[in-house]
Amino acid sequence: MNVRTPLGIALLAALLMVLAGAPSTATAQQPPLASASETTYRLDTPAGTVSVDVHIEYLNQSSADIATVPLYVLPHAQDLAIVRNGTPLQFTLDPGDEAARWTALATVTLPEPLKPNRRVTLEASYRLPTVTGPLIRIQPGLIEVPFIGQGPGSWVFVDVPKSGDNVLDPGCLLGRDQPDNVAKSGLQRWVCGDVFLVALSADDPSVLERCAALDDRCRQRTAPGVFSAFALSVTDEAQRGILSEPVTMPDGRQVTMTLKYFRRDADWAARQFAIARQAFPLLETLFGFPYPFTDVTMRQSYNIGTFGIAGVAFSGLGQVLLSHGSGGIDDEVTIHELAHQWAGSTQLARPFLWEGLAEWATRVIAPQLGISPRALDWKSSGLDFPLASWGSSLAGDPTYWYGRSGDFWFTYEEAIGGRQNMTTILSRIDDEPARWRLKEGWFMDQAEFLTGRNLDQLFLDWVFVPETAKPLLAQRRAAHDLVKALRDRAQAAGLGSGIPTDIYNNLIAWVFEPIASQVAEGDRIIAAYRSATDLATAAGLSTPDAVASAWGKSRLSETARLVEDQRQAVIAIQAAQEQLADEPPDSPFLQGLREARERYERGDFTGARTAAASGVTGSVNAAAAAKLIALAHEKRDTFSPGFFARIGILFTDPDAKLEAAERALAEGDGTRALRLARQAYETWDGASARGIQRLALLTATMAALSFAVWALLRRLESPPATKKVGQGHYIEADARRGSWKDWENTPE
Repeated sequence: MNVRTPLGIALLAALLMVLAGAPSTATAQQPPLASASETTYRLDTPAGTVSVDVHIEYLNQSSADIATVPLYVLPHAQDLAIVRNGTPLQFTLDPGDEAARWTALATVTLPEPLKPNRRVTLEASYRLPTVTGPLIRIQPGLIEVPFIGQGPGSWVFVDVPKSGDNVLDPGCLLGRDQPDNVAKSGLQRWVCGDVFLVALSADDPSVLERCAALDDRCRQRTAPGVFSAFALSVTDEAQRGILSEPVTMPDGRQVTMTLKYFRRDADWAARQFAIARQAFPLLETLFGFPYPFTDVTMRQSYNIGTFGIAGVAFSGLGQVLLSHGSGGIDDEVTIHELAHQWAGSTQLARPFLWEGLAEWATRVIAPQLGISPRALDWKSSGLDFPLASWGSSLAGDPTYWYGRSGDFWFTYEEAIGGRQNMTTILSRIDDEPARWRLKEGWFMDQAEFLTGRNLDQLFLDWVFVPETAKPLLAQRRAAHDLVKALRDRAQAAGLGSGIPTDIYNNLIAWVFEPIASQVAEGDRIIAAYRSATDLATAAGLSTPDAVASAWGKSRLSETARLVEDQRQAVIAIQAAQEQLADEPPDSPFLQGLREARERYERGDFTGARTAAASGVTGSVNAAAAAKLIALAHEKRDTFSPGFFARIGILFTDPDAKLEAAERALAEGDGTRALRLARQAYETWDGASARGIQRLALLTATMAALSFAVWALLRRLESPPATKKVGQGHYIEADARRGSWKDWENTPE
């Protein structure tokens, strides 16, 4: 969420002052009560009504009895009823003043005084009718209301039509557990507790999950007033105009831009939409990286204007809220809020980063559209707060913070060499989303990486508290100086100006202790690379850019392995050259050497080493194959098969293998020729032994078969075991069962 606050009204101040409760004279007389409450607003947007239920428990923290308690309701409340245990209670109602931003106040008379340290629980209900006022607009199809709770200890629940076009305060969250009666009514429940702190915790999923689950720690506690959040719900688009057109971005992409506005402000909407359509592609060009969504939606809101807020940007959603009538700066507010789509709290960590860059972009783009941005005279304030303290310090008004942060980025741009370098650095914001949200140190580092310029003093003058920042900046300076010298040495060695990723990661994280040892390792790699390139030059090889490309994209250990691979490849190629020096130019074994050189030039050092070895291996195998082929011919010519040899040579064809070996040798495939020649030779040389083995195997097989037949017949002859009386069928001991020998002698 990013907020633009004109007219000197800061967001926090707005949240604390708007609808702070009853008039000060009334609140000052209230007894010291603590409370915990849940206020539920159910929006019937199609009908244009709102029903409200309040559950509140009071605790008397004073030393005296309390006879009455306050209960805050919105102006225009009707049918207000307040009960305790089902019994109606008497109350008086101050109707409040919507224009003066006072809530209505019901002073409730308790049935009996509330004793010290005792509690009492009340229930209240009322409804809001159709009404159009300076703060509240409730009509069929459109509801825009600032909701209130009961002060610290409050939960506010807002049930809105699920099918409607709903916008809630950035600090409200969709409830994790949706009540059955809400879901069955076609509604969805949003929960609003400490909306300001929740909005500031948008980058912490654990906080959002906890608060969406109604953890009591997320109840309102920082703001002393009763204002909680605002909501805009539209179900009848006829109540609101829509402008929607595709916008062509610099890279040719189409982004659908939509502005939803109230029809009575059609002229304002037409102007802001025209400005937005022109500014949007210019902003993408200025920031140097593409808008991440396919559409961008702007909504008009009267509600935020009543809080002194000119615009709100949701940079992670592609959405913007714009206020009509923001003190004459509507045009620049539109540009400013759209700029947050590239520089917002989604990407950046501090207000001076996202608001300052949006101010800078507005002042750059607005004159191109004929708009003169308002001058922010922050210097006359006499303030000198460091920009990094914006957000942690409540001092100073928005003119100081917006003005100073915007001017800082113009000074930064000048210090790094101008607009082109500025866009180059900004374009890197989306390169590493895992590092979001980026801090000011990232911009220091990127400027130094790009330009080599020292920006320490610039950031000391504008951003940091000098007394606390100087020691850390001294460590940073020492680390960056070491790395800069390493980059210079790497570039002189032909490795380029990149930074190894493990060194880069430590610099970006401002972890400076390991830098010295990493630089020393980098120097060892540079020395090894020089040695490898010298070796390559001596071998007549050029220097591929594989290592240079890896230097700034890989860890030091990975680059060291690549340099060693390069050295080993050069050695393998040199060895192959020496061993194949006597080969004729048309030798097929030189093809492996040529392939090795080609692979080396492409940076495939492992492939080069393998190819060089294959050429040498092929040559050695070819020589061995030629000798073995000659031996095989000799063995064939002298082969005189006896009985055993004839059996051993059955089902083999050594002549065919010998011929295949000769063909392979002629084709330059020494390895295959050697294998085939060996097989042919061994067929003839081992024929007798193989014959004996085959006969022995046949004999063993026959013996096993004979034994199996004998065992089977033996089993058929054996009489069965006899059994005693009482143990089944009994066969007399002298009785003999027929055997297989009787099969042919059976009488007919």
